[in-house]
Amino acid sequence: MKMMLLAGVLSAMALPALAGSDERFLPPGALLPGSGSGVASAAVLYPDMRFPIEQGAAYASSHFYGVGGQRGKAGDSCDEANYAYPWRDNFCELRKDNLPFCLSGGHQGQDLRPATCRANFHWAVAADDGVIVQIARFSVTLQTAAGTLYRYVHLNTSDLAVRELQPVARGARIGRISNTWVDKLPIHLHFDVKDTIKVGQQTLVTFVPPYASLVESYIRRNKIQGEQHE
Repeated sequence: MKMMLLAGVLSAMALPALAGSDERFLPPGALLPGSGSGVASAAVLYPDMRFPIEQGAAYASSHFYGVGGQRGKAGDSCDEANYAYPWRDNFCELRKDNLPFCLSGGHQGQDLRPATCRANFHWAVAADDGVIVQIARFSVTLQTAAGTLYRYVHLNTSDLAVRELQPVARGARIGRISNTWVDKLPIHLHFDVKDTIKVGQQTLVTFVPPYASLVESYIRRNKIQGEQHE
C-alpha cells in the first residue's frame, strides 16, 4: 500500500501539487465557516485518479451545511446555490468521526453533486482499475492493486452495474448517484479514499484528503471530454 507521512498536517513531500489558480475551486481546507477545520494541503495524492462522476458538470460542496442541509440555510436542497461554482472542500467538517487528519470533526470524504438535482440518473465510475470488494446497504468500495480503497456512498444500490469481487477498469460504470440513506438526504455522491499512513511510529489505515486529487482529475476529465464548465 501507498505510504504517506502525517506530521500535524499532511506533508507534500514527493507528491505533485495543484498548479496555478482557478476561481472555480476554493483551496483545499477552506471549509464553510463554522463547519470545522480542514486540511490545507495542495498535495495531489492520486495524480492518476479518474474523476468519479462519468460526465457533466459537478459541484463539490457540503450537503450537510449547504442550502437545505441538516445544518444549512433553510431551503430546497436542489437550490441553484448548491449547483454552482466555486467548489469547496468538506473533508474533516464537523461530524461524529475522529480522524487522524482532522483537528475538528471528521467527515470522511468529499460531497459531490452531479450536474443536475436528479436521482438515479448520473453515473459514478471507477476511479482506477481494481476489484469491487464490498457492496453494502448504501455504498460500494473499490480496491486497487496498490491497496487504496475508493468508496462511493448514496448510490442506488438496488440497481448497480457491478457485483462483489468483480474486476473493473478505470472509468467503468459503478452505479447511479442518488440519496439512499437511513434518512432523506440531498442527492449527492459521498466519495472517500482510505489508505495506509504513518503517524509517528504507528501505521494505520484511515481516510485521507481527496479534494486536491478531485480537482485535478475533474480538470483533466473535462479537457479529455472537451467540456468547459465555466
